[in-house]
Amino acid sequence: MLTAVRSLTSAHRITVSGNHTSSRSSENVKRDSYASCINMRIRRQKRCYIALLLTALFVGLIYVSGYTPVLYGMDPSVQRPKIRFEDVVDRIDPRKPRIMVTWYGRMGNHMFQYSTLIGVAKRNNMTPIIPPNIDLLDVFDLPTPQGSNTLLRNPISYPDKRPGEYDNKTEHLVPHRDAFIKGYHQSWKYYLNVRDELLDKHFVFHKPIQRKASDYIQGVRDSLNKHDSVLISIHVRRGDFVRQRIKGFTAAPIPYYYKAMNYFRRKYKNVLFIICTNDIFWAMDNLDQGPDIHYSTNTDGAVDLAILANSDHVVITSGSFSWWAGYLIRGEVIYYHGFPEPNTIIGNTTVREDYYPPNWIPM
Repeated sequence: MLTAVRSLTSAHRITVSGNHTSSRSSENVKRDSYASCINMRIRRQKRCYIALLLTALFVGLIYVSGYTPVLYGMDPSVQRPKIRFEDVVDRIDPRKPRIMVTWYGRMGNHMFQYSTLIGVAKRNNMTPIIPPNIDLLDVFDLPTPQGSNTLLRNPISYPDKRPGEYDNKTEHLVPHRDAFIKGYHQSWKYYLNVRDELLDKHFVFHKPIQRKASDYIQGVRDSLNKHDSVLISIHVRRGDFVRQRIKGFTAAPIPYYYKAMNYFRRKYKNVLFIICTNDIFWAMDNLDQGPDIHYSTNTDGAVDLAILANSDHVVITSGSFSWWAGYLIRGEVIYYHGFPEPNTIIGNTTVREDYYPPNWIPM
């Protein structure tokens, strides 16, 4: 009997001891797992800090250069000349204040900002300066001096009111002070005073781009036997505009294009339409397939703009790229009156009288 009790007691001790050992082992596992999680979190935080630091350095470099990257390509045959600081300084009159702008968006937005720079500089007798790495330099022979923001001497910043509203304070900037113009400035009024200068001296396509556009147009005329016809280009913008209507972007409806084409067919006996679009399949499925229509297969945005700009008249839709296709010609411009959508982000920041020139025709 006593032996049995001792055996049970011994077995109980072993069991209790085993339970304590198992409990300590479980606690160690939990402690190790917790430490591993903490170490992993620390490593992640370090990676985040490094990424933020690299991003800050990149943004800082962009700010110094005054450049915002864009997504349209450059013609590989166009070579930018290297700019030396000494050459820039030699071209800047030290007696005149200097002016620069911010660069937002892509090619169309950059053309708004560049034109505002030239117009405001002319009104205020200032020297305009552009960064040497903006992609407009890949498209046009811009004569404006190039340099970084560091050339500005304690500048005054002038943000725009709203992207599509004219701000007349740019007509009278603080005298004898450098200026930094910020915003989109999507209004023809900013450069009404320099329109001819912009078309004749600034927005001159590089020769390879102009040659490609001219050759393309001539090839279309030859293939359709339309050598003496009036050339009307049509820009069909879809893509992101179809998906972002809530912001105010609107893709022009099918009847708009037919109405615009019929307007020119009634006005001229012999016409040729070249349609440039970012959705050629939609355009060919939904628009006219007549003998006076050609759908451009070109995929270079700069060449497309040159084709549109080398037309006699143009039909535009929505967006800054299309807007500039209208501004670059001296003929008739028809635009879609449904852009921007009212009561949207873009609609509430755009004054139609400031955005569309008065001689353009709404449909």
